[in-house]
Amino acid sequence: MNSILQKLRTVYEARPTLFAVLLITAALTIFYSNSFTADWHYDDFHHIKENINIRKISNIPMFFTDATTFSRNPQTRMYRPLLMATHAINYQVGIWTNRDGYDVVGYHVVNFLFHLVSSLLVFFITLFLFRRRIRLDGMDPALPAAFAGLLFGLQTINTETIVYISSRSSGMATMFLLAGFYFYLKATQDQETTSIRFLPLALSTFMYLCGFLSKEIAVTLPGMIFLYEIFLNRRWMEGRSLPAIMTNLTIRLAPYGVVLVGILYTRLQIYGENLASRFTEKGGTQAAADWVSQLATQSRAVVFYIREWFLPTGLSIDKPFQVTRSFSDGKVLLSCLVITLIVAAALRYWKKHPLITFGVLWFFLALLPTSLFRLNVVINDHRLYLPGFGFVLVFTYVVAKLYLRFRSDGGWYFKTFITICLTILLFMGLGTFKRNMAFATEETIWKDVILKDRNSVRGYNNLGIYYEQNGDFDRALQHYQRTIKLAPMFPNPYINVGNVYHKKKGYENAEKWMKRAIQLDPKSALANYNLGNILREAGKTEEAIGAYKTALKYNPRYIEAANNLANIYFKERKYPEAIQYYKQALFIDPTFAMSYYNIALAYENLGQPAVAIANYEKFLRFWLGDRRYISLASSKMQALQKQLGGPQGN
Repeated sequence: MNSILQKLRTVYEARPTLFAVLLITAALTIFYSNSFTADWHYDDFHHIKENINIRKISNIPMFFTDATTFSRNPQTRMYRPLLMATHAINYQVGIWTNRDGYDVVGYHVVNFLFHLVSSLLVFFITLFLFRRRIRLDGMDPALPAAFAGLLFGLQTINTETIVYISSRSSGMATMFLLAGFYFYLKATQDQETTSIRFLPLALSTFMYLCGFLSKEIAVTLPGMIFLYEIFLNRRWMEGRSLPAIMTNLTIRLAPYGVVLVGILYTRLQIYGENLASRFTEKGGTQAAADWVSQLATQSRAVVFYIREWFLPTGLSIDKPFQVTRSFSDGKVLLSCLVITLIVAAALRYWKKHPLITFGVLWFFLALLPTSLFRLNVVINDHRLYLPGFGFVLVFTYVVAKLYLRFRSDGGWYFKTFITICLTILLFMGLGTFKRNMAFATEETIWKDVILKDRNSVRGYNNLGIYYEQNGDFDRALQHYQRTIKLAPMFPNPYINVGNVYHKKKGYENAEKWMKRAIQLDPKSALANYNLGNILREAGKTEEAIGAYKTALKYNPRYIEAANNLANIYFKERKYPEAIQYYKQALFIDPTFAMSYYNIALAYENLGQPAVAIANYEKFLRFWLGDRRYISLASSKMQALQKQLGGPQGN
């Protein structure tokens, strides 16, 4: 054992940076090794699995011009084109490799790689700071930098960002922001002058743009840079007047301002959004009623986040955290006091411990975007991913100072301290490994939610969906009824109850429950589509047609509604109308193979064999399902070709 440790020490002393990079990579791979087969969850379905927009690489330019491509539901608009591009690439790679665009392994691997790169960026940023800005005599900067990279990479609170596929936006935005910050450090590494290196600054600005196109939290990078200049990079300011300092800071931040203005203008043109409206709009039924309520609630959330980062226990993707109405609440007042004391202490000692001040302010600044806007989900673990870097710096700095203190004393104290540091990293890693298991399936994640909150509406509803999908209709109904009892105005469980009765062939009950859901949300394309399915099977054809058309009205991209509507017309031998809606389905997704097959059948019945053959050929090009359809389509093509060949032979 001693010989192995000696060899590792020799390697570290020879190539400390390479050793640290390999150590971080190996540790993260080990503790995330059980996450790559975790199932799809919650927002993954409308955002990725049921979102036909990601099924074509050629749609990538459209992501930059149409915010409705973010989800199956056009109303769930978000302008994150770079994020959507990665999902489209994931889907296409899955098709190329194993004919499955929704193979979760590929999506998890990409999420993990983003996290690994972020963790390595934490290492390199910390290495730079300890080499050039925070000098600790007698310590190799690679040591605290490696600790920082491992602490960020293994932090249990970060599992939601990596293992929950839909949280990729937070991982991507953080990665690009950290890269932008690192390149800025390199661009302004000369503390003695005001000179700026152009290439690193250009790369930093580009990373800022990429981060903003991944998720809006990247907007905070200029603020991070300003804090860095004020607290860690002040030497070039010495001897200069305040106007000269402000002028130089403006020049340094100007490229980011140009990107910010450009992005905001683009969002206004494409998304129809401006920041003023975001401050006044309520982002969902569960969001705070007004801005005062939002700030009061988020003050409690900030303290909750601090506790979670330092003690990541009881984690859940659906936390029982209630909205607070005003600042008169005792918990809000206590939270505001805690926040004030933390910030005041950090500012009080900024000259003596500037890295602590910078880290604390980074944490609070990174939380601002999600704290100011009234979002439907009040609190989420993935919102701590970017802010957590600030606490990583604070914790690493304290550990480095204690390391030097205990090393000088030597003996038992030093060994105990090293053991505690390694134990913290080990327990973080083990906590991450265990937390990954909760994401294994839909059943495990929602059972975990209900275990921690017996009144979780989403928990019962989504666990019901899991049981429904696995044919356990009785347990599904029990969970849906519990959901309705907890949230009687929430339309989703009514839709789900209707679906269960539909599967049980209880069309009357199914129709009743689906119409109740539509009463609660008349613009629900999903409820109207499901109602169409129920009415069609119940023999109420005209009503079914009306329901499908309503679904298409509220979601013109609802490919299943267009296809089913076409099927009705086909069954009624109204082939031109059927072809019209099959083509609408193909306009939505040109790879929707079954529509080509049905169009071919329609043209065959209309006596147009050449057009039918062309559509059978397209069906064969795109079909990935039951191979019996391939044989059937091939046989039909051969018969039609003979039919065409007869007159030509005469």
